Amino acid sequence: MLLRQRAFVVFCASYLLTHGWAIAQENEQSEKALSETQNALQQVEDVLQRTESTVQEAETQAASVQSELPETATPEEATIDPVELARDWKKIFDQAMQEYEFGELENSLNKALQARELADQHFGLRDERTIRAYLLQALLYGELGELEIANELYQETLVIAMEQQGTNSNIVLQILDQYGGFFAELGEYEMADVVYEKAYLVSTEALGAQDPRTTLRLQTLANNDAELQRYELAEQRLQNAQATLVTAVGAEALPTINVLEDLAQLYQRQGKLRPALEPLEQSYALRTKVQGPEETQTLETKERLAELYRQLGRPDEAEPMFLEVIATAEQLLGIADPLVVDAKSHLAQLYENTNNFVASLRYYQEVYEIDQQILGDAHPNTAGDLNNLAGIYRRLGQLQQSEATYRQALQAMSAALGEGAPQTISIMNNLALVLESQGLYDEAEPLYQKALALSQVEQGTEHPTSLALNNNIAMLYEAQGDFSRAERTYQQVIELNKKVFGPTHPNTVASINNLAYLHLIDQKPEQAETNFLEAYEIWKELYGEKHQDTLKALNNSGRVQTQLGKLDQAEETLVSSLELRTELFGGQEHEDVLRSMNDLAVLYVEQGREDEALELFQETLELQGKVLGELHPYTFETLNNLANLQQEMGDLDDAYETRQLGYQRRNEFLNRILWVAGDNTRQSYINLYRPELDAYIRLLIELDDERTARDIFDISLRRKGLLLKITSETQQVVQMADSPKLQVITEELTAARKELAALTLSGPTPETRNNFPQLINDLENRVNSLQLRLGEASAVFRQAIQQVSVEDGLDAVGEEHALVDFFAYRDENDEWSLCVIILNNGELYFYNYEELEPFKDMIMELRDYMMDVTVIEDDIKPIAQELYEPLWNPITEFLEDKDSIFLIPDSVLNVLPFDALVDFEDQYLIEPLNLRLISSARDLVIDPLEPAEGDV
Repeated sequence: MLLRQRAFVVFCASYLLTHGWAIAQENEQSEKALSETQNALQQVEDVLQRTESTVQEAETQAASVQSELPETATPEEATIDPVELARDWKKIFDQAMQEYEFGELENSLNKALQARELADQHFGLRDERTIRAYLLQALLYGELGELEIANELYQETLVIAMEQQGTNSNIVLQILDQYGGFFAELGEYEMADVVYEKAYLVSTEALGAQDPRTTLRLQTLANNDAELQRYELAEQRLQNAQATLVTAVGAEALPTINVLEDLAQLYQRQGKLRPALEPLEQSYALRTKVQGPEETQTLETKERLAELYRQLGRPDEAEPMFLEVIATAEQLLGIADPLVVDAKSHLAQLYENTNNFVASLRYYQEVYEIDQQILGDAHPNTAGDLNNLAGIYRRLGQLQQSEATYRQALQAMSAALGEGAPQTISIMNNLALVLESQGLYDEAEPLYQKALALSQVEQGTEHPTSLALNNNIAMLYEAQGDFSRAERTYQQVIELNKKVFGPTHPNTVASINNLAYLHLIDQKPEQAETNFLEAYEIWKELYGEKHQDTLKALNNSGRVQTQLGKLDQAEETLVSSLELRTELFGGQEHEDVLRSMNDLAVLYVEQGREDEALELFQETLELQGKVLGELHPYTFETLNNLANLQQEMGDLDDAYETRQLGYQRRNEFLNRILWVAGDNTRQSYINLYRPELDAYIRLLIELDDERTARDIFDISLRRKGLLLKITSETQQVVQMADSPKLQVITEELTAARKELAALTLSGPTPETRNNFPQLINDLENRVNSLQLRLGEASAVFRQAIQQVSVEDGLDAVGEEHALVDFFAYRDENDEWSLCVIILNNGELYFYNYEELEPFKDMIMELRDYMMDVTVIEDDIKPIAQELYEPLWNPITEFLEDKDSIFLIPDSVLNVLPFDALVDFEDQYLIEPLNLRLISSARDLVIDPLEPAEGDV
């Protein structure tokens, strides 16, 4: 019976390795995988249960065998000194333990095998020394990665111990403790739970529920519950353990303090930072009193408390504690001790949170150098350090260096842990984030999607990393103006966050806030208000009312209240937000404070306090130019708000100056950004900023003077041909890169363009603010210099980068031709309208059709008639003439007698066959006129040339 039982144990070990660990590695989310996991757990329980039943049979067999043994030992055995044997065994076993402590696992295993052989031969299975040798072997095989052997040894050792020492013996409890830890180390918390639960039940029966050793097993079981996200059960068990230990060993005993700390970490795991504070502060105070301020465990607790202060937004308390831990730990433990490394990493995060990026970079760099020296470049920790450095480069606005460092980190982490490892996926996400920050949406989105797919396969759809990636993808959709996809994705993330973390977890609240902001910019104020207020109340409870996140939700609530017409309530909210933010950041020169100033000015407009609003907009705009830069989104927003107010106050000339300034800056912004963006991203940018362009066009139409035609034609020149211009430039650079002579120049130009785009998108940081204009100027000069060098080699490229003006357009049309340039825009009711610019005899004329929709219906009707083979010409002509009258006839007076006309359609007019229009003389338009379609007036200025082909 004993041999058959052993065979079952080996089978179980094999089963666990093949199915249980494979499931952990592949993380299959299928019903089959779930069934196999449940089977594996059942096998563990079966082993424990059958082992107990086997003990009785084994004891019966042992008694029978004992009765048949000779009463005296053989002469050979009698000559061996048992004291000498025990001394030899202890010496070998101690050597094995010493090698293990020094990290010499192979040497330790060799000694453990010797100890086991000696014990097997001379002490027998009943002896505890034999069992301890087996147990040490299992531990070592596990740490050496021989998981199948380790698992088999644990199970065999458990059977032997229960047979020889009894089910409730101390050695059985030790094996169960270690065996549960074996599963926990592998991340197999379900399997660990079965073993830990058994250990606790055995301990309760053998030692009693109030015994400290039983309580410590309850503590272990609770911590495993936390890994399984059974938070309520874990909390209850830890609280019970603490109460029991206080009675059994006292409140100041180390086991009691340890449970307090575990309870704090359980709250932190759930995002309950404020509840975590009390037990962690108690733990630190008790350790300081009991163990002393310089004991390692006290320093570790102090470091954890400082990190909790950091997370709670209390840097003034956290910073000195981190510095004290670093100084003491470096002196007592050495500069490379893990505690020192942890404290420096967290201090770097603190400085990053408080925008002290130089200090943050310094500490991240120190950590990287320590890990690089001790662990090597290929170690995951070193790759993680590179990830942190890349994050700081991103915050400093050094986006190209950030991208390069993220790529280096990604390559190292992939090599160390594999592409599907959580750490690798996290870096992949960060790389996508920095690509997004550079406006490289076409590169960022597929990388996000790849990271998400890997995370869902390897970790599951409900894993925090998968949820974070989904959130980032939603933010990407939002940045591209794809609000419907962004909203759907945010809602999915919120539901999953609530399910996984609970409704008040920081991750859940952050996603609620993101959805609220989307509703805000998508003009859905009722939904936005509900979400912002929810986020505000939770953040206030988690972090306090003066935390940056809390104030962000408060300020956004005020913005929504303004939109909803709750003006008194909005004023109270926005004034409070501005005051608290000014206090928090020590003045006005912070992005969040400037946000509040703009929003308060918007409220003043709604309250009819135009003069106060005007003054506040102007003050905000001046500060934004200094703090954020002229091309920052907030600066553009305030500029547009100022123009709107000036227009409403009837100050049209001031409004014109403001809108023209915004238009010129946006052209500069787009020229920098679109050059490095993909095709889809370029169009997204054009669409995103179309509303502010339409507002400028509406003002020009309202002015109705010589500026109207001239400036709208300038808009057509710069914006209609912008995408074609950028595409032509980039294509020429790609083609010239094939030339050995030009390759270096093209690479340098691409790098400089990317850096210029990255710096534009990041705006000034606290570290670059003083020299930001100089950085931009230097990069622009470098781009211009490199483009001139390429232009010397390629006439096509020289023309592609050429700037064109209204005068250039007039000259290109000349005296022999005329130009008709249609332009679609949205009116104040957000309805599409149509206007046209006519160039003739060096003059510019403007005509506004207003509504576009009637033309759309007539054009579609004409096209349908022309495509119908059953319709005769006489039936088509009335329809064509009906369209001619409102569309072409109004501009004939500006064309005079010109018969050669360049035609630039827009919107639905792109599908209109102009030649088929019929005039009042019953002639098709093609009969008296020579119409030539072009895409932009820029085409007339730039002469067509052969494209570059490498060497030129």
